Amino acid sequence: MIPAPAPSFPSGVSLRPRDALVEEIAQLTHGASYEIAARDTVALQEAREYIAPGATISITWMPADTHEDRVTATQAVREAGYEPVPHIAARRIRNEADANDLLARLADAGARRLFLIAGDVPKPIGDFASSLELVGRLRKSLGAFEAVGFGGYPEGHPAIPQATLQSELETKIAVVEDAGLSPFIITQFCFNAAPILTWLAALREHGSIVPVRIGLAGPASIRTLLRFARVCGVGNSARALAGNSASIARLLRETGPDPVIRKLAEAGVRKEFGPVALHFFPFGGLARTAQWVAPVTRGQIRLQPSSSGFQPLS
Repeated sequence: MIPAPAPSFPSGVSLRPRDALVEEIAQLTHGASYEIAARDTVALQEAREYIAPGATISITWMPADTHEDRVTATQAVREAGYEPVPHIAARRIRNEADANDLLARLADAGARRLFLIAGDVPKPIGDFASSLELVGRLRKSLGAFEAVGFGGYPEGHPAIPQATLQSELETKIAVVEDAGLSPFIITQFCFNAAPILTWLAALREHGSIVPVRIGLAGPASIRTLLRFARVCGVGNSARALAGNSASIARLLRETGPDPVIRKLAEAGVRKEFGPVALHFFPFGGLARTAQWVAPVTRGQIRLQPSSSGFQPLS
């Protein structure tokens, strides 16, 4: 079932706190984006009944991906009625000619937005070591696109100091804006709202009003989430997740991002730090994640009495 528009309440109605919270959760979740692997467009077909037309679908760059995989996936996402956002990994690009060829093919395939990352390989295969180098040297080649995005790191990066991350992000945003394009940010996924809120506050204090999509892991077993967290270098909130999951039974149990979403909604994240939306990493499967999200966007949830989350109502 495709999500309906986020709910609205009649003007003049005095909302009880719980009603207002449900609406805020729905509004925050409405318009969420998702991530797929370039070689897994079948997953998108399986999830189509739960994802509204026009939704943003990011196409991650896996180690074995080729340029052809990226172009084919971009075209498949566009033909399915969604907005493709292919990732470009700087350390996996040979040179400017290689990059320009890929950009031209992606534009022809229907990409209007790009997401630039360094790419998690220890040594570049070519001339680019970072997304900053890539966007700086390809500035004139980005004219076929409307928006360019970069990663945000509420929990920091295992190999890059936070001050460097902030400085380079500001520079990349400036380069994109100077090129007449719209910058955006997608953050790493977190299992705790606190570092997200702290990071957003720091970003806005530096004067940036760039749209931010907050990365969250879709519903999956805690063991699966811990495995991806270890690979992706997400630290403190993953340890908190593990600390709450001591037994084998709890490790096998599925958990969702509802506690984080609820905390963000309670903090009024859209009002305090907007424009803000959500981005889901579907480690338990795209269809499962989209099916979980769909009723939340309609406000069809039951708040947990413990204030620790909510339950979607199918």
